Amino acid sequence: MLDLIQKPLRRLRQRYEKSGLAQFLSWWRSELLAALPPAWREWLAPERAVVTFTPGTDGWRLRRVRAGKIEADLEAIAERDALTQASERLRPEHEDPRQVLLLPTECTLRRRLTLPLAAEEHLASVLAFEMDRQTPFRADQVYFDHRIARRDAAARSMLVELLAVPRTVLDQLLQGLGNLPLDAADVAVAGVPAGFNLLPGERRARRVDKRLRLNLILAVSAVALLWLVMLQSLALREQAIERLDEELAASRTAAMQSAELKRQLRDAIEGANFLARKKAEQAVTVDVLSEITHLVPDDTWLERLSFVQNQVQLQGQSARADKLIGILTKSRCLANPQFQGIITPDGATGKERFTLVADLKTGVCHGTDAVAGSR
Repeated sequence: MLDLIQKPLRRLRQRYEKSGLAQFLSWWRSELLAALPPAWREWLAPERAVVTFTPGTDGWRLRRVRAGKIEADLEAIAERDALTQASERLRPEHEDPRQVLLLPTECTLRRRLTLPLAAEEHLASVLAFEMDRQTPFRADQVYFDHRIARRDAAARSMLVELLAVPRTVLDQLLQGLGNLPLDAADVAVAGVPAGFNLLPGERRARRVDKRLRLNLILAVSAVALLWLVMLQSLALREQAIERLDEELAASRTAAMQSAELKRQLRDAIEGANFLARKKAEQAVTVDVLSEITHLVPDDTWLERLSFVQNQVQLQGQSARADKLIGILTKSRCLANPQFQGIITPDGATGKERFTLVADLKTGVCHGTDAVAGSR
């Protein structure tokens, strides 16, 4: 079950390591760290210490290595308790160093192989298949590890370094270390690990990277906070939209009310203007009657006076009806006086019966003051 999980992760890690993104991020990180002061660089990217165990003739030699430099060195006898105490003395404060078993170079077999790039995805299986051809051992007789030293994209090939050790040799050394937790089994290059790991998977220490765990917690917290901020932003945006919709609806209602009030005011103004205009255009009946009474001579009386639109009709009797046209021509309120029909004598009264029509002038005869003053 573990292999089913590790194989896809291993292939994914291999694809990432050979991608241009991994190379760019590695270069970018190194350039950024190189630009910082040493103290800051040590604080931001501290180099993890490594405690190495090298077998000797009378016991073990322990060293603490950091950044390729040996910080501490001591020897311990082959007893397991003494070896554990020595490893504890080399442990730095507030740090859990990696512990690596360094094998004697003469006990290992190291080869350089040129393989096609297509074999990279299943490189461990290819090396196990080629083990009896490249070494005097079969794959089930050795522990082996590899690393890619160089890739040649033009030739579509890669240079692979292979390191193998007989199982009997490594098992004997591990038996001497007892239950001491180890992270890797490697060979030394200038006193420091070369970068291989021959240790079987079931023998490797299960360590918890507190810094990685903290970073993961911080990353998850940051994602959760970002998610909450986005949700809060969306909620605030929805509330703002709802508030704006309400304000818009209120503004629309107020605008409609204002438009209705403006329409009513305009209608009222137009109605008032209409009445004022009609009043200004039409003469006042009392003033017209006063004007006619003032102009008509005493030997003339009216039987009927009627207003039809912009005209006034006069019917009556007069001693000299033919003079009425000239008299009414002088009126301020009347214009174009003329007879309708013919003038007929009335045998009972001895006067002349007439029917007369005149137009009402606009803009005059709108008050009795002027008429009253003229009488």
